[in-house]
Amino acid sequence: MFPTGAAGVALILLRVSVAATLFTEAMPQGNPAAHIWQSAGLGLLGVAICLGLFTPVSSIACCLIEVAMLLDMKDLVFIPLISSILVAASLGLLGPGAYSLDARMFGRRLVVSSSDKTMSGD
Repeated sequence: MFPTGAAGVALILLRVSVAATLFTEAMPQGNPAAHIWQSAGLGLLGVAICLGLFTPVSSIACCLIEVAMLLDMKDLVFIPLISSILVAASLGLLGPGAYSLDARMFGRRLVVSSSDKTMSGD
C-alpha cells in the first residue's frame, strides 16, 4: 500500500507535480489580498498534497477544482488542464507512498484478534 524505494520517490515527485500544477493553474491572478481565502485554501491543499496528508481526499479535491476550472473555460486551451486532472486522479488511485504523512499515520499495523489468542492457547 505504501511503496518504498524508487516507487516511493516517484510518488513524491508526482505529489509535488500535482501541487505545482494546482498552484500555477488555479491560483488567482492579480491582487492576492482580494482572494485571500481562495489563495489560503489552495495553499493548504497544495501543502497537504506535497506532504502526502489525506492523499486520496486531497487528490479528489484537486480534481474537482480543476474540473470546475475546465467547465468555466472560455478559450480552447483545455488539453493541459485535462492532463492535470488525469495526473491528480492517478495520484489519488496510487496513494501517497511510504514517504508521506499518510504512511506515518495509517501505515502497516499488526492486528491480533481475540479468537487468534484463544485458538493458539488450546
